[in-house]
Amino acid sequence: MDTGCSYKNREAKGGFRRSALRREAFTYIQRSICWPNDGRYLKVANAGSGIALGWIMDDINLIHVVPLKGVRRPNNKLLLTQKFVDGMALYRELWKGPVTLVCEPTDEASNNLDNVEVDIETAPFRTVCEDYSSVRLASLLREKAIVVVTAGEWRNGISRICKRAHVPCVYLTEQSLRTRLDIIKADRLGVLRSVKRSLRQFAEERAQVDAIKIADGVQCNGTPTYDAYKSLTADPLLYFDNRTDSSMLATVDQISARIASLRFGRPIHLAFSGRLISIKGVNDLVDVAFWLRNFGLPFEMTICGDGDQLPVLRQKVAAAELENFVKFPGILEFKSQLLPFLKDKVDLFVCCHPQGDPSCTYVETMACGVPIAGYANEAFAGLVKVADVGWTTRVNEPRELARKITEIYGDLPRLARASERSLEFAREHTFERTFQQRIEHLDRIADCVWRMSSPVDAFEFARTV
Repeated sequence: MDTGCSYKNREAKGGFRRSALRREAFTYIQRSICWPNDGRYLKVANAGSGIALGWIMDDINLIHVVPLKGVRRPNNKLLLTQKFVDGMALYRELWKGPVTLVCEPTDEASNNLDNVEVDIETAPFRTVCEDYSSVRLASLLREKAIVVVTAGEWRNGISRICKRAHVPCVYLTEQSLRTRLDIIKADRLGVLRSVKRSLRQFAEERAQVDAIKIADGVQCNGTPTYDAYKSLTADPLLYFDNRTDSSMLATVDQISARIASLRFGRPIHLAFSGRLISIKGVNDLVDVAFWLRNFGLPFEMTICGDGDQLPVLRQKVAAAELENFVKFPGILEFKSQLLPFLKDKVDLFVCCHPQGDPSCTYVETMACGVPIAGYANEAFAGLVKVADVGWTTRVNEPRELARKITEIYGDLPRLARASERSLEFAREHTFERTFQQRIEHLDRIADCVWRMSSPVDAFEFARTV
């Protein structure tokens, strides 16, 4: 029987083309054929040469298994990040069924800048926060479900469990093997510890590749893992994670105003925002400022954020007598402070990330109409290759990056074009557009897998795992 299920040729929303004359008949048949006591309905559609049948799933539970650990607080509350909570809320809004978070508990809060408390009872999503040894994932598969799981560590075994249960599984990937090795290098742990961690990453990569091969799909945040894993599954998806919705975008007028003031001789305003920690390469920011002053460029640099390297940065600025050039305003609230500051005041974002973590910073900065000059880590280099929204230089070469910034200041029409391209790219990849694309991808996979599978007693499966 032709199921009509082709990942590549399906329409974006996973629907079938139906003729207006036959729609009423199809709808009647759809509602008349049901698998007993299971809630799965046969889908009837015009497949071109005849009729195609497949399962329609109502109330599929989207189970999201994440590495993010929740900090338990009194009164049934959990400490998570605001960005993650916003994502889960949007999952619930756009997904047609319930949404369940599966995470592990921890006693220590992360160093993320947007930690928030969530009331488990009133949150729009269900939460299972337990040690992995006590998380009975299989019991959740008693429900109709699709499992969305971040790749890595013990989670690489989940696709095998889902396969046995005939439940669709989609992996989320962010860091390629090269990026994970670069992060270890940036942490400067010492030779022995670095070698041990690197060997562990090579083993994990083999497990990750095997897991994605078994899974039904993969969603890749950024080009590095997309390039690495797109051939392993029938339906890979490339996306660029960020927090900016369409209401937060800069305007062309704001870009024009900034460029106009530069033409009248205003010093170029450079900025960085994020966690001030070693793996973000923040120590090189002061070195970039040092070389810019030596090159005679009129500039000011604002370094926003906090972290364990902030005292070091302040000391370096003082030692180099750069206090008149480099400022530290602290943490700026994302929507009310950081975005307006970037849109109205900043001409160029300076990014010294030595590793290819697909930071939200890239698209969020571009949403402000601000292009980026930064190190050619694999995430940013891949983004520039796709969208031509900035400039790259060799990693760990602050003098070279300073020279590039000086060239950019000398070609303001080029800076203006890059600013407009950055805004246009961000407009195509807003938070809501990206999430809608990801939801449609999951819906397509869930529909195909359920329609192509034979009925399975998930309850009996869960009891045996």
